[in-house]
Amino acid sequence: MKVVHVITALPADGAEMQLYRLVRVSQGEGVKHAVISMSSDDTLAARLREAGADVRILGMRRGVPAPTGFVKLVRWLDELQPDVVQSWLYHGDLMGGLALHTANAIRKMRGSRLRRPPLVWGIHHTDLRSTGSNRMTRWVTKACALLSRQVPDSIVCCGEAARRAHIAGGYFPEKMTVIPNGFELNVFRPMHEARGALREQIGLGDDALIVGIVGRYHPVKDHSNFISAMRIVVQIVPQCRFIMAGRGLDDENRELVKLVRDAEIGHACTLLGPLQQPETMVAGLDVFCLSSRSEGMPTVIGEAMACGVPCVATDVGDTALLIGDTGTVVPPEDAQALAGALIDMLTLPYELRAKKGAAARDRIERLFSIEASWRGYKEIYAQTDATLRKRRQSP
Repeated sequence: MKVVHVITALPADGAEMQLYRLVRVSQGEGVKHAVISMSSDDTLAARLREAGADVRILGMRRGVPAPTGFVKLVRWLDELQPDVVQSWLYHGDLMGGLALHTANAIRKMRGSRLRRPPLVWGIHHTDLRSTGSNRMTRWVTKACALLSRQVPDSIVCCGEAARRAHIAGGYFPEKMTVIPNGFELNVFRPMHEARGALREQIGLGDDALIVGIVGRYHPVKDHSNFISAMRIVVQIVPQCRFIMAGRGLDDENRELVKLVRDAEIGHACTLLGPLQQPETMVAGLDVFCLSSRSEGMPTVIGEAMACGVPCVATDVGDTALLIGDTGTVVPPEDAQALAGALIDMLTLPYELRAKKGAAARDRIERLFSIEASWRGYKEIYAQTDATLRKRRQSP
């Protein structure tokens, strides 16, 4: 089976990491993957190539439609002859869907008898309003909703909350299914040496309590909420320190640096930027935090849980389903509630906090492995293909 993936870009973010994990876990099963990135040769491109994927870069500017890029995408989809086309995120869904149907129409004009492969869209957000950070993205999401009945053959949502939200937003419900994100348990795992290594890296003593957050700098992640909560936590637990890691979470981000400075917590906060191996940092934390105002099923929460780190998170998307009773969820955009939950977790005796971390790891092992996620994708590919074949054979 050859699966061709069309995705907006390849940073090491949630949906993109899920794609990378699926490529890795399917190695040795006779599955070939090709990944077409609509924008630049980003962080994950080299790692996907190392995992055996054929990675192609369209080089389109983000948010700017490019007819030449669309023509190249049509040509590549025709040339690669996929058994399945899996698109990711709104721009990838729209461009991938239109390009595949265009390639199929051109084939028919040439007299080709090759059948169109199944097209599966991928949804990895919950709140359609929050995802539209610019006018172009808002138009793309509306277009996807309008075309969801005719263009894709199936639509995979990363969580039940995402499915419900997109149905409410106009997506065609009968094509939608839920496949939760999966996590690599051999990569994200408890590492006893990580605690000391992290504290040595940022110049802290072994007894320092550290709360960490990982994710790109974007309004939907609500880092200002996290910073407001940090200010409250430091007043109650003054020995606590905070780490922020991810794309845009570094000292070159003047807006973020000003938020930290204005909150008067610069002494307690370290900005690490994007990490090549986030698992080594996450495994050294005492508590992981998610401050988002919207998510699908947040990958970073599952990764922290797999590392045996208890989580405090906002109740967005399927976060509560993922955490279960191993951590704490609070309302979004409520810094006071977020700070209170962090304080409660940080002031637990070490043994009780470690017990919560162990329970989090166990929950991920039982319910959210990458192997289970890949089985779900294989099943939807087979079911969609069978439905298409049956439809073609019917009079």
